[in-house]
Amino acid sequence: MKINFCKNFLGKGVALLLTLSTVAHAQREVLYEQYIQNPMAINPAFTGIREDFNMTVLLRRRWFTIPNSPITQTFAMDGTIANGKIGLGLQALNDRLSPYYTTGVYGSGAYHWDASVSWRISLGVQGGINVLPLYDFASGISTNGVLGSLGAGVWVRYADQFYVGVSKPELLSQNFGSGRQSLLTYRQPLFVTAGATFDAGEKMQVIPSLLIVQEKGLPLRVDVGARAWYDEKIGFGGFYRMASVNYIQLSGEAQLGKNVRLGYIFNSRAIESTIVGVNNNPLTIHELMLKFIPNPTKFHLN
Repeated sequence: MKINFCKNFLGKGVALLLTLSTVAHAQREVLYEQYIQNPMAINPAFTGIREDFNMTVLLRRRWFTIPNSPITQTFAMDGTIANGKIGLGLQALNDRLSPYYTTGVYGSGAYHWDASVSWRISLGVQGGINVLPLYDFASGISTNGVLGSLGAGVWVRYADQFYVGVSKPELLSQNFGSGRQSLLTYRQPLFVTAGATFDAGEKMQVIPSLLIVQEKGLPLRVDVGARAWYDEKIGFGGFYRMASVNYIQLSGEAQLGKNVRLGYIFNSRAIESTIVGVNNNPLTIHELMLKFIPNPTKFHLN
């Protein structure tokens, strides 16, 4: 009896520690993975780059056919003031799909400097809160804890033809206090991204891009792929993401008039399954996107 009790206790303790040690790595992983549809997710300097005020909603699910199944909701909006010199943005994450149940709200601001007729340099900062599940070892009670978030980035663009961005969306290094998930610290990845736009015929535009992610204690990650738009009406893309577990992302978009864009994104693997082997059946993830621009002045590739 004592042996079984000890085994059960140790087993649960190990499982708990494994879960706790991975929560930090899933702090905003879902939001980071949506950087193609929402570049602000990894770089606050992108805030206001498009100048037009726009809003993006992403709904992320494993099963769209099962009512009331878990869902992750992401909202992002940004625009400019001061004749386009200052960008202001807001993001919100409500993740109920992963085992971490993360909620967050983040505001961002960016200053856009025209270095020349073609070159524009943007500097951005981001701040907000993360609401994460906490476990108090002393009382054995699970609660939610609120911790601050701070990030920064730079974005350099040459006309509408080339860009490169460097950012750390999380600069803070925090734990959860004595006795409360003391193994946890914030994720602090460094993102380096670059891309270009090419005309492939009169009506086709191709946008290849590269993302490199460096984080202490984890292998270097590389994402490579491209998106394309035909006649500014139909868009499609494909990316190979070489993380701790490699997976593929495919996307399709349709521009409905000047104001509304609808999209569908397929991920061959849930990013959570690259972090911890729980709740990962089925492996695939489906996302629906709605983008709304009230008064567009031009067509935006992102």
